[in-house]
Amino acid sequence: MEVFESSLILWQSDEFGIGCLLYLIDVIVSLLSGRLMGAAEPATTFAEVHNIFDTGSAKGLARHLVEKIPKMIITNDNNVNASGEKVSCPVCLQDFQLGETVRNLPQCHHMFHQPCIDKWLLSHGSCPLCRRDM
Repeated sequence: MEVFESSLILWQSDEFGIGCLLYLIDVIVSLLSGRLMGAAEPATTFAEVHNIFDTGSAKGLARHLVEKIPKMIITNDNNVNASGEKVSCPVCLQDFQLGETVRNLPQCHHMFHQPCIDKWLLSHGSCPLCRRDM
């Protein structure tokens, strides 16, 4: 049925040439290989589509592991980057203020407000900026 409908649509369109023939061959091959299911059965499920963005990294960290990540206090020495601009938290996008507690991730050395990164790491096992596994 799919081949017939595709053929009819192509026949009635202004399209012609090798592209149409290749499209029809692709539809036939898809049918023969079982990729095209009936109209009642979707070719992919929502779970499959949802998982295409999965990086394969570990899921969230346990709270006791998050607590082991080093903390530091923002001072005049670590409040600006190499170009002299104030450093900000990549999660909430707010500038770090003097005296705030931040976490410095051990592998990549990205800094985040403690509440921002703690919440992230409880549901993700990687740095939100570079996606490096913890």
